[in-house]
Amino acid sequence: MPEVDPLIESLYRWSDVSGVLLMGIIGGTIARKSGYDIIGFFFIAMFSSLGGGMVRDVLINQGTVAAMSEPEYLYLAFTGALIARFVYFKGKTWDYIQAHGDAVVSGLWAGTGAVKAITYGLPLIPCIMMGVFTATGGSMIRDISMGREPAVFGNNQPTVIPAIACASIVLIGNHFGMLAVGMVVGPLVSIFLALLGIWAGWRVPAHQDWAPINDTAAQVKVLAKKAENKSRAVGRKLEPHRVRSWRHRQMEAALQRRIEKEARSGKRRKMTAEEVSDFMDSFDSDVDQLSAVPENSDDTDFGVDFTGDSYDAEEPVSTEESQRLLDTILADDKLSDELIERLMERYNARN
Repeated sequence: MPEVDPLIESLYRWSDVSGVLLMGIIGGTIARKSGYDIIGFFFIAMFSSLGGGMVRDVLINQGTVAAMSEPEYLYLAFTGALIARFVYFKGKTWDYIQAHGDAVVSGLWAGTGAVKAITYGLPLIPCIMMGVFTATGGSMIRDISMGREPAVFGNNQPTVIPAIACASIVLIGNHFGMLAVGMVVGPLVSIFLALLGIWAGWRVPAHQDWAPINDTAAQVKVLAKKAENKSRAVGRKLEPHRVRSWRHRQMEAALQRRIEKEARSGKRRKMTAEEVSDFMDSFDSDVDQLSAVPENSDDTDFGVDFTGDSYDAEEPVSTEESQRLLDTILADDKLSDELIERLMERYNARN
């Protein structure tokens, strides 16, 4: 690791311990608002001010946790708790100081976390994670211990993003042999982004319905269905002429049997023949309806079915199966007569 200016190291050290004191006061104030006793003050102050560093040191797993080996950290955290116990910080001024102080401390701690990870030779992503955990780990542990959802998890002011920016700048500075510059610029950028988020009222969006993979899959499914229907239409047009002629002959024979049946029942042969002629004109469209699959379907969702309900509905019959079924019916006189009967009923109802 390259040498760092002693002045910068000293500034980091003093800002680090000052941040512990300030976060101890903030934690104690939160404990007061929640109605905790003095024990609650101490614990919430400790979690707020030391939790992130403890998580970082445990994950790095190199030596004793700094908060335990350097007792001044605990002293400052408990001092902050006592200050919050004897002084009731409240009002708009305190809210302003708390928000801005938290932004400053988080920026500085993101830098210290990244520097410590670099010191122990961690890879790129873990170094950034250590910066983020140091900056935000304390607030997460505090919220969890108080039975609250961690504020950094949803619809919150940007805190993790500034920490990532800080750690990234520190890593870039170290890569180019300018770690000291990164240790100054990184926290400044983080503090600026955090304060800008406070002033502009930024929130990290949480759109629950936003799922571009699902949307894209649904669109692809619709396009595939349209392409399939078009190919089926083309297939029907390219169907062998002899097959279509055979179907017409079978239908004509079945219709002739119907005419004879109607005539035997007393109906005028001429009237029956006219009805059959009109029906034959619509035969092609009726055959298409038998084998067509609806182009538009409401089922355009794409996801995971844990209950198995999506498999309850019957699968649509393919065009090939429909045509084979139709040919089987037309090859049998009895089935052909029944088909004609049903199609005639549909035709008469439609007209």
